[in-house]
Amino acid sequence: MTEKEVQQSILIAGLIRKYRDGSISEEEILLLDKWKRSREENRALFEKLMDDEMLGEALLEMEEADTGLHVQHIFEKAGLDLPVTQPPAVRRFLSKRTAQWLAAAALIAAIAGTAWFFAGTAARHLENKPIAAADAILPGSDKAVLTLSDGSQIALDSTLQDVIEEQGNVNIVSKGGRLVYDASQLLKEDSRPVSINTITTPRGGQFQVVLPDGSAVWLNAASSISFPTTFTGSERKVTITGEAYFEVARDQSKPFRVFVIPHVGAAGGMEVTVLGTHFNINAYPDEDAMRTTLVEGSVMVRKADAQMKIMPGEQASIAVNSVVFEKKHPDMEEVLAWKNGRFKFNNTDAVSIIHQIARWYDVEIKTEGDLSAIRFSGGISRKDNIEKLLEILESEGRVKFERQGRHIIVQPNH
Repeated sequence: MTEKEVQQSILIAGLIRKYRDGSISEEEILLLDKWKRSREENRALFEKLMDDEMLGEALLEMEEADTGLHVQHIFEKAGLDLPVTQPPAVRRFLSKRTAQWLAAAALIAAIAGTAWFFAGTAARHLENKPIAAADAILPGSDKAVLTLSDGSQIALDSTLQDVIEEQGNVNIVSKGGRLVYDASQLLKEDSRPVSINTITTPRGGQFQVVLPDGSAVWLNAASSISFPTTFTGSERKVTITGEAYFEVARDQSKPFRVFVIPHVGAAGGMEVTVLGTHFNINAYPDEDAMRTTLVEGSVMVRKADAQMKIMPGEQASIAVNSVVFEKKHPDMEEVLAWKNGRFKFNNTDAVSIIHQIARWYDVEIKTEGDLSAIRFSGGISRKDNIEKLLEILESEGRVKFERQGRHIIVQPNH
């Protein structure tokens, strides 16, 4: 490998190590995602590094390989201690998942990805699997990143249980795909400063959070919510990007305000004000409008000088660059399908469907030709693999898909 390739491998290995121990930043997640998407081999390598059994076998092979001074040089460049290469240490890694062996596995596998790792352990594993299984694109899952007020981050998934952090008198408890801010021990006169936390879901991820006031929030893929660990003052404020469903705890003395921005750092967002109600907000940057759909209660939506009050079953829609709200009566089952674990299309345009597929399965989809007049109706579980969904869409004879790894081309079927 060239010096440049070595440096790149060290960088990526460090990002993978941070991803596994939960210390990776949002900027680093974007960098890692860019690397994964650049080559199908990178994506495959990343998935292998998420498999503890694969890592353990790779380490055992490293025990037997004569990596010599080259490996030591690489470790020194990465600022890591070269582990003592004894098989028992590897076995301890498998049971205790020590940070040192995680770092070693990620580093060696990433650096030698085109050499012994793929030619050895990974290749033999793939030989024992059908090609379709090895190449399958799986649906999204419960995963997110929690960013604390000091900038530290915790990787979240459905396996985390019990208290993962304490902030003041608030315990942050993980319960299988849901984060609960337990403020039951909060002192009424607590003078400690309020902290701001952010939960961010990647493409291919979703998560739930119960806020300190008891309000429940479901985050769809590629979304985020920022909120204080304690709601002080005369109102409750949160900020979101992407898509979220709210069940707001009623509190007549403290209105609940949601500030909606099309993407991080954007101006010209929307504000939703409620006392206690259930509603869905969709504000992805690749959609043509920001939409608030009310299930129960009542809400007031505002953007600049424009405002609209909606009732259950109604939707307030406004284009990002517009100052006029449009009231609609959408298919509520379709709007809430993602939260209920399904895709639901009711004469839905093909472009919107493609956006949903790309976010949930974390794939890149390129359109060729005009799809604006093509619409679909139907439904499918979000737990199904992408192949099943694409086959259903293709079966109507109006579009065709060409898949190359995680890159998909869709065009009209003339």
